[in-house]
Amino acid sequence: MAEVRERQVDREALDRLAAKLAERADAVEQLLDVLGRLQASGLLAAVEGVLEEFDEQFSAATRPELMTLVANLMMVLGALGQVRYEPLFRLALYAAQAANEKLGQPRTRPLSLGEVWRMLRSPEVAQLLEVVLAALRAMRPPQPSR
Repeated sequence: MAEVRERQVDREALDRLAAKLAERADAVEQLLDVLGRLQASGLLAAVEGVLEEFDEQFSAATRPELMTLVANLMMVLGALGQVRYEPLFRLALYAAQAANEKLGQPRTRPLSLGEVWRMLRSPEVAQLLEVVLAALRAMRPPQPSR
């Protein structure tokens, strides 16, 4: 009796499934065509391979060291995103050419103190020193309020 009841339940489930398949026959046929194409192209096998290795790869990718590295990288990228890019863009465009020109003219005499003094007093060196100083001051720990 119980076996007959189980067969009846299975038959009803199959009937419901067949009815749904009949209602959506065009969608099922389209899905089977897509699956056939995926199998022919080898993508289905690739997806299966990825899924077989997923647990091991996920475990390796979520190691604390790797997560710390990713967090630090995101912090560095965020900090770099705060810096104005225009001066760095000009640097990338023109610094190599200027360096090549200076390297192409070898110096034959030593640098005099007057030349060093003029270089130190140039606006470019002053701006460079101000940027470096501002960055160094920003690295200081906050002072407690008195």
